[in-house]
Amino acid sequence: MAVTETTNESWISRLGGSIKGVAVGIGLFILAFSLLFWNEGNCVKTAKALDEGEGACFSVETNETIDPEMDGCLVYMTGRADTQDVLSDDTFGISTTAIRLVRKTEMLQWRERTEKHEKKNLGGSVTTTTTYSYEQVWSEDPIDSSQFKEAGHENPGFIEFPSEEKVAENVTFGAFRLEKSQIARIGDEQAYAFPTDFVCRISRVQRQGNTIFVPNKETRDNELNTREIASQARVGDMRVTFHVVKPHDISIVAKQRGDTFVSYMAKTKKKVNLLQDGIVDCGEMFEDARGSNALFTWVGRFAGFFLLYIGLSMVLRPLSVLGDVLPVLGTVIGWGTGLVAGVFALVCSLVTIAIAWIVYRPVLGVLLLLAAGAVVYLTWKKKRGKAAVQASVG
Repeated sequence: MAVTETTNESWISRLGGSIKGVAVGIGLFILAFSLLFWNEGNCVKTAKALDEGEGACFSVETNETIDPEMDGCLVYMTGRADTQDVLSDDTFGISTTAIRLVRKTEMLQWRERTEKHEKKNLGGSVTTTTTYSYEQVWSEDPIDSSQFKEAGHENPGFIEFPSEEKVAENVTFGAFRLEKSQIARIGDEQAYAFPTDFVCRISRVQRQGNTIFVPNKETRDNELNTREIASQARVGDMRVTFHVVKPHDISIVAKQRGDTFVSYMAKTKKKVNLLQDGIVDCGEMFEDARGSNALFTWVGRFAGFFLLYIGLSMVLRPLSVLGDVLPVLGTVIGWGTGLVAGVFALVCSLVTIAIAWIVYRPVLGVLLLLAAGAVVYLTWKKKRGKAAVQASVG
């Protein structure tokens, strides 16, 4: 079933809310400038650190012995990340020699979905119709059902056997030992292979392949309830999977210090400490790091542009709310302010990025300023052309 709720907000209330939002918009605008400037500086500093690191890196043929002459140097090595640590999940009765043991638990729960439809009324008020519908989903996080609009969709509120992760404390790399931060970055997870004689310590579970289906506590306490958990799941039932990271080959670029590795600090104060699963060429590791740096930078740029756009939209919103006294007028003004916010956000983003690059890399900075100027010029020229056409028609 679904529940429908209808609310009405007056024009005065909407106008007051939009005016209050102006302060928030200005704050987002300032935050966006800071983010964009920091992002470009971080990009350049990281890129220079990687260039410096690649030029200073020594390729060491073997990790089976420790070369004292390499102490304090940035080195590249490949070899097996190994451990003798036994990781256990006492709740389910699982034990294995591994670098990492991960339990992922999902519980079947109710989720509330909302769908809103707004209608502008003559005079500036808005009628909002909200429909609440419910569905059952498998979720790794507890879903709070206390605020659901419709009764009869209660969730337990907690997961009896939540997800957890256990990591080996002692991982060797030939003659070296790895630090916790490096162990945490070792990946290549694979599904845990249950032994043929596996017996779960939790009663009345059902296993299908690599998934253990755990009935809710009510079912486990009722011996007469023999339903198939996998095919007849109910709210509160859990499905649990296990993954492990077994010893395997890895590649490292880091500064050798004694019998372990630490980060190499470049002149830009950025750290170089690379680790990848498998045997990866040194040059390829640096290229992958550059690719990650570029991706992170572009994410930061889009985030900065989005914050600028949202901030400007909030600053200009009172204009469209004022125009909503006549709904069609308010809609037209909203389109116009949205376009202005988009163009202005793009120009501001380019200018901010350009200023940052002028500080860090002057040539590219000047090119970006020219690009921002081109956007402004083309926008102005387009508007001038429309004005000329309208004048000639008149």
